[in-house]
Amino acid sequence: MKTAIVTGAGGFIGGALTERLLQEGYAVYGVDINEAALRRFAGQPSFFPVCEDLENPEIASRLPQRADAIFHLALKGTMGAKDRGDADLQISNISSAVHFCGTVIDRCERFIFCSSSYEFLRDKKDQRIPMCFYGAAKRAAADMCANIAYHGGKEYNKVIFTNTFGVGDRSNKAVNTIIRRMLHREPLTLVEGSDRNDWTYIDDTVEGLMAVLEKGKPFQTYYIGHREITTFREKITVMRDVLCPEMNLVFGTMPEDSCVHYDEIDLDALYRDTGFECRSDFRESILKTANWLQSQTPKNTVGGGN
Repeated sequence: MKTAIVTGAGGFIGGALTERLLQEGYAVYGVDINEAALRRFAGQPSFFPVCEDLENPEIASRLPQRADAIFHLALKGTMGAKDRGDADLQISNISSAVHFCGTVIDRCERFIFCSSSYEFLRDKKDQRIPMCFYGAAKRAAADMCANIAYHGGKEYNKVIFTNTFGVGDRSNKAVNTIIRRMLHREPLTLVEGSDRNDWTYIDDTVEGLMAVLEKGKPFQTYYIGHREITTFREKITVMRDVLCPEMNLVFGTMPEDSCVHYDEIDLDALYRDTGFECRSDFRESILKTANWLQSQTPKNTVGGGN
């Protein structure tokens, strides 16, 4: 039986990936500090919960001697602006990732480091200036883990996510916040929105990760998202048309001093090497996500509809 280790298995993307790996017949060791979040896999005979901090030296004793792949998604803190800008927290994330990679690299065939498009978040006026400690920490940790894998004679990939959304995400990330406000007919404070901005449905993100696992070339970085990216304004307009057609959108009411520079990312690498493309329909994905979010809220507190 093939074996995978997934850090952050209790999270949104980590949980969806774990489900897919189990469906594909993998034994999965799911690592997360949140024991309750791992209970969703209770009863799965091929799932082995590992509730440990990644820097705990005892973690190795709870992991298999050999794994076909390790997916590193675990993250201390949240994706909120406060935590993304917390230098000490992000330094801790670097230390955690590098320590874990060094501890387990001898046990795996391939180490897949999951990074973020925040690596490429730059000042709008001067793209030489990075705007996010979280993105800088992801880049540093990815480089260090690549070095560990190389010297350990193991295969390595970095994957770059950007705004993954969908059924199962309980966070207050931008997509969910905007959907909830539209469902409640609440006014939106929006940036001007003319820059490119990619949103990827969870099914596509998981398919992309599986493509990297099965067909990715060693030490190649892969962007898991769309090859053609529209603007934030265009996406919000489509969301409005799907969820709340009568809503008047006013763009430019919120200041915007940064944007992701997608021109620094090879958007086609995953397609060239594996044939992967995002296939989820955006309108359908927004509607499915909105219906799921409504189902998570008591009916007497939900305003509006779809």
